[in-house]
Amino acid sequence: MKLVTVEDLREGDVIASDVMLEDYTVVLSKGTVIKAPYIEKLREMEIFTVYIEESQANTKAPAAKVPTPQKPTPKAPAPQKPAVQAAKQTPQKTPVQPKAPAAQEQKPAKTTPHNKISLEKVTILRDDVEEQVKNKIKDILEMHVYQQTEGLEQIAETAQNIITDILEEEEVVEKVYDVKERSADIYEHSLQVCTIATLISLKLGLTKKQVYDISVASLIHDLGLRYLVVRYEDQDINLLPAKEQEEYKKHPIYAYTAIKNETWLSDNAKEIVLNHHERKDKTGYPLGTDLVSRMTQIVGVCDEFDELICGIGKARVRVHEAINNIRNYSGIWYDTDIVTAFLQLIAVYPFGSKVRTNRGEVGIVMRQNPHFPERPVLRIVEDKYGQAIHAELIVDLIKDTSVVIQEVIK
Repeated sequence: MKLVTVEDLREGDVIASDVMLEDYTVVLSKGTVIKAPYIEKLREMEIFTVYIEESQANTKAPAAKVPTPQKPTPKAPAPQKPAVQAAKQTPQKTPVQPKAPAAQEQKPAKTTPHNKISLEKVTILRDDVEEQVKNKIKDILEMHVYQQTEGLEQIAETAQNIITDILEEEEVVEKVYDVKERSADIYEHSLQVCTIATLISLKLGLTKKQVYDISVASLIHDLGLRYLVVRYEDQDINLLPAKEQEEYKKHPIYAYTAIKNETWLSDNAKEIVLNHHERKDKTGYPLGTDLVSRMTQIVGVCDEFDELICGIGKARVRVHEAINNIRNYSGIWYDTDIVTAFLQLIAVYPFGSKVRTNRGEVGIVMRQNPHFPERPVLRIVEDKYGQAIHAELIVDLIKDTSVVIQEVIK
């Protein structure tokens, strides 16, 4: 997925992420193939940047060289973005591309205060990779449960591919990541736990072998759920009848029993699968032990968080509520440094969240600030009286420390 300006769009490009207005109205949905009228409509609506599929983006540069060479833009693809941004600010006055030198066009992009801020959604894995990996996990786990084959070992290769993809991301452990609120899907859940646990492991400086064991164990940690007849989606298991609670809490044992004789899995990975619901204060299950390794705690933190936001064995909550829950148990359920590493990685207010500030204004989260997951960049869309703000008003909570987010608007 690649962020491009609307002026750079070409017919045939494929939208990679929903294009939305401030009120969450979807203008173009993911997967839409761009046509000329769509580009015009985006200009009219003052939408300046969109995400397109990477494969389309990769093929775009050569196409730009086809037009006649007397026009300045196609000559130098590198500085194209600033030039386009400047040109967009006065489209009515200059329907045809001006002949001014490119160097003159670049200046407003740096100095004009009214340039539109680019929306930036930072994810751990590219959307296409995430979908492929999730389907792979589903195929492997279902094949294992229903056919009792040895195909489970393929999960090791999947884990290694995930680690490789994460490490290819520049300064991966220094970024703040948006996590989706979504429905209960154990395959997507397994992938999410794996990616976040891998990031925490890297941030804490664990060895390659430890990172690998954590990644593999994360992908199969909930294998035991496939054996249950108890319904666990979107409900707090503590509110179920005692017999169903007891059955649900056996799922780590079912998973461990399924993999305990697998020679390709290390003892550390097997221990993670068995103990990922155990807690340092002995309040966990299935054994109620306080002998919980740090590797297991890393997976446990990620599992607890993701179960809360997708509703696996728990009532679903918003991201910021799940994060507060993890914070509350720092030093009680999990080692403090593990929780700290987790809190530094996950965006408290994901991209696109609608929030209210202490000044009474309503804003949309536009992007995250590295190292400060609780203080993103907002675009203010309503004043404190509830009146819509049509001009672009950007507040960076790192630069303006007097502004804080008070609540998330559902």
